[in-house]
Amino acid sequence: MSNYTTNKIREGFYSIELGFVRSFLIEGDKEALLIDTGIGDINLKKYVEEITKLPVTVIFTHADGDHVGAAGQFERRFMHPCEFDYYKSKNEKTVPMESVWEGDIIDLGSYRFEVILLPGHTPGSIALLEKEKRFLIGGDSIQIGSIFMFGNGRNFHSYRASMKKLQSRLKEFDTVYASHNVLSVEANTVNLLYVAAGKVMENKVSGRPEERFDGNIKCYETDGVSFYAE
Repeated sequence: MSNYTTNKIREGFYSIELGFVRSFLIEGDKEALLIDTGIGDINLKKYVEEITKLPVTVIFTHADGDHVGAAGQFERRFMHPCEFDYYKSKNEKTVPMESVWEGDIIDLGSYRFEVILLPGHTPGSIALLEKEKRFLIGGDSIQIGSIFMFGNGRNFHSYRASMKKLQSRLKEFDTVYASHNVLSVEANTVNLLYVAAGKVMENKVSGRPEERFDGNIKCYETDGVSFYAE
């Protein structure tokens, strides 16, 4: 576990850096919330227990393998139902999930999150909005770094509609915490992603073949953000 680090973002709110992906741990008054579980290459439960003594519930921003790897180490696990089929199709080992829905409130006392459904990167991707503290935990949907938009389950039309939905709520948060690359980005990144997705969909951006995908997938970069797509 020595390769992993924990950063205290604010009181009771931590990022757990798991290499190329990160999880978030939020301590409430009586329980803690873990957001995503990495690729499952460590005993994450033991690692988390070194940070907090509170009982831990897990909620997943989406079901890509680098976010659900250690799911089986925890007893209570929540995911949006639109993600269930995707979860089963993308992961060899799966565990039962409970449902979380758009508009649900996760009230930890010291933190209070609203669930926002953001299909596009995956069918049931979600974000968690803390209105009082003015931040959003956005999973893979909002970040500075290439967002995967190729393969079954990804959909640019849904993604752009999700960014448009978030645009109507930009006055409610200042910061977005991302699962990859730079830890935090400004809320305006939502506008950049909305515009950039439109340009890719309208073939206004030239893609650069990516060697890591044998040249079959291209990187479309514009407006300071980028996507991997076919």
